[in-house]
Amino acid sequence: MKNREFYSPLPKIMVATMLSSFTGCLLFSIFYSSLQVPWLFTMSVICGITAYHMLIRFMSPVILQCIFHRQYNCRAWWFQQRKWEPEVYRFLKVKRWKGKILSYDPSEFSLKIHSMEEIVNNMCHAEAVHELIMLLSFTTLFFSIPLGAFPAFLITAIIAASIDMVFVIIQRYNRPRVMRLV
Repeated sequence: MKNREFYSPLPKIMVATMLSSFTGCLLFSIFYSSLQVPWLFTMSVICGITAYHMLIRFMSPVILQCIFHRQYNCRAWWFQQRKWEPEVYRFLKVKRWKGKILSYDPSEFSLKIHSMEEIVNNMCHAEAVHELIMLLSFTTLFFSIPLGAFPAFLITAIIAASIDMVFVIIQRYNRPRVMRLV
């Protein structure tokens, strides 16, 4: 039942980014190995890390699907909004920008397809996926052991985790409102 109404360009953008980054990593590595020009090595690393960040975005939902089978307890401590969160969301003006962020699969949050309970469960899954991605973003620091440039890997990990934090914030902002309706 996923149709044009629920179209999102995000999956195609992510696949294209991952494939082009992987290809770039491969090509720059080949050119570096024969030419030994330092900027080719740098480009290879940049493309490789970008491909890795895209890969963990595809693998995280699969990992959580295998562990939780998309069944979450929305009343569990982890998914409960903390007392201080609403104030943070007001400060960040989440209400203003949350609707402008692309969703990977908008149909997951549609009342035309899902019940309110299913939407709450999908929100928990989306939050867990983005939290896992945030955690896995820091595994790129291990690449700095053989490659060096720890600050560069740390900065990219922080940026990647910050991007996923936006999606966690949206889920944590919206879920209590949807739960009240349930």
